[in-house]
Amino acid sequence: MQSRKTLILIRHAHALATYVAGVNADAERPLSPEGLQKAAQTAGQLARLALNPQKILTSPLLRAVQTAQVVADTFKIPVEKATELNGFSPDEEVAEFLLSQLKQTNVLIAVGHNPNISCVYHLLTKQVCPFSAGQFAVLTFNENNALEKTVFGE
Repeated sequence: MQSRKTLILIRHAHALATYVAGVNADAERPLSPEGLQKAAQTAGQLARLALNPQKILTSPLLRAVQTAQVVADTFKIPVEKATELNGFSPDEEVAEFLLSQLKQTNVLIAVGHNPNISCVYHLLTKQVCPFSAGQFAVLTFNENNALEKTVFGE
């Protein structure tokens, strides 16, 4: 019998504007001090849920990598970059990619961007919820791969 599976979707925390950060490319925007604080808050909330993730996938853009790293440090697990989460891939492909990755583990975290993360959430739950910076959703699937419950974190 297959066990329950949990997918945690996180939108990266607040990042500095390119001109404030002194960078030329959007992909190089780092988290702001508020964003670092929010990422730590998100990690703490997830730790209190006692979900024990085994894997974190993240967009390769700096702000998502930094958000993922704060969460990974909390759980002592590695971060793996996935171009599928860069915000440019079609939502359906991202949802399929994440579900395929979830087959390999019981608890998976994915850090990405809006509107992609919100759209993937909608595809998987049939519910609409725009993710604010640093917000997360925990989707639990039962043994039959049916969505069992969703928990939102601020």
